[in-house]
Amino acid sequence: MQHPSRHVWDFWYHLDAQAKLFHIFYLNADRTLVPANQHHFASTVGHAVTSDFDTIDWGDEDSTNILKPPPGHWANTSIWSGDVIKVKNGYLMFYTSRNRNQDDGLTQNIGVAYTDSLWSTQWQVLDTRIQPDAVYQTKSLAGDLTFHAWRDPFLFRLAEQNQIYMLASAKLADGTIGRNGAIAVLTVTDETFSDAVSGKSEWEYLPPASQPSCYAEMEVPQLYQHPQGSHELVFSTWAKYDFAPTTNGLGGFHSLTIPNLLNPKQNGLRFSPLSQNFHVLMPESQGLYACRIIPELEGEIIGFDSQSGGIRRSGVKTRFEAMNRDFSDLMIAI
Repeated sequence: MQHPSRHVWDFWYHLDAQAKLFHIFYLNADRTLVPANQHHFASTVGHAVTSDFDTIDWGDEDSTNILKPPPGHWANTSIWSGDVIKVKNGYLMFYTSRNRNQDDGLTQNIGVAYTDSLWSTQWQVLDTRIQPDAVYQTKSLAGDLTFHAWRDPFLFRLAEQNQIYMLASAKLADGTIGRNGAIAVLTVTDETFSDAVSGKSEWEYLPPASQPSCYAEMEVPQLYQHPQGSHELVFSTWAKYDFAPTTNGLGGFHSLTIPNLLNPKQNGLRFSPLSQNFHVLMPESQGLYACRIIPELEGEIIGFDSQSGGIRRSGVKTRFEAMNRDFSDLMIAI
């Protein structure tokens, strides 16, 4: 599914269940920038809709630019991958960006934007800036295989425990260079979520969900449930950055099964951060990257075409189910 005029890659979505319509948010740039790999540094967020991921209504010209770097803001470079959730009084987009004047200009932070309608062509960008801290690398290090990572937020909640969690692609400050890719975990309570959204209070930085010492980076992390009760932590990595002992260097869309994520005897989550028992859901050779699981389509894997851009269904159905991503009872002060 190609955009008629723009190069499209990473996407995320929100389902309007009542209208049975997927709202797709996607990174896009001028196609002429792709051969020199410069599209990443000119990307904005576009909005499209689909009922089935077979055909996409890309909207009009304004739809390609609903979120862009605002003047005078710390996010003054380009916009990278994010997440959209519904709250009581509208919608929040957690996104990735950078400040060209900070470090080498590649230090990533996570920001927040707001709208009262998914059809809006201009989101309100808040001043919020969630920066790496604790055990997570705060900027690029000399000799690393990739630049800094603090991006691709993914939110879910454990309402019965009064906790909200965010996963993010990260790197460990004290990890082996080139093998320090990790998946960060941040948390806040339901009561402090509104202040955390507005930047008035801090997220709590937890130990990584994964720090296996076998990936240069672990991109676009997500968490899903199995019908039988276990959980699946998924992410994308390029083959050249895949050193996991169980994946044969295939890269692509990888997964780690977590049998006992929810411990009934204690609050919070229990990941398997040191495990290297990853399996390949879809290798890089299949030509899809930054894949998403779509629970509403039997857990089908959908990603962007790494050769030509655009969004493509894989036909592979994992049957994975969604985490609790319903935030509609929470009012956010904007």
